[in-house]
Amino acid sequence: MTTFNASAVDNATIGHRKGISLQTGRALRDNPIAISEADASVPLGLLPTVLLGTLTTTSGTTQTLSGLVLTPYKFLKVVVNGVSFSSSQALVQNSRTISPLSGGGSSSIRGHIEIDLGTGVLVSSISPVAPGSATGDLTSQISSASGMTTASTTLSFSATSGDIFDAGSITVYGVK
Repeated sequence: MTTFNASAVDNATIGHRKGISLQTGRALRDNPIAISEADASVPLGLLPTVLLGTLTTTSGTTQTLSGLVLTPYKFLKVVVNGVSFSSSQALVQNSRTISPLSGGGSSSIRGHIEIDLGTGVLVSSISPVAPGSATGDLTSQISSASGMTTASTTLSFSATSGDIFDAGSITVYGVK
């Protein structure tokens, strides 16, 4: 991976009638590459997609990401991986049902959710996956109002009737 070098292109280094050093030239060449590779040295504010958090859905009735600052983002991309409940329930985002029933211990759900923070539109493509299977058949593609905007500071997930999570994770990314 290419490393990001912020100090080589600051205002003190680049100025009127100043020559460009080898270090500055390399930074001007390498910094965009480092950003496109999402190198760990790149400041988070420069990345087009940023991990906002991961919710472990192995216990409890509700999992919440709080303290979110969504103003720099246009979309949220949410990855649902192996989420299941102790009985047959569907996944709920901020009180809106967004998945098929999980099958209550006999299956889990996988898929993704996209939320447009400008319009609040949520689209989810989530499918149940049987135990021991690597894939599932898409049985649910839902579009609804998410209630989310760039002013939102929390994102919550639960089951339809307050059931308990027992497996999986939900990963949330901010997309500029």
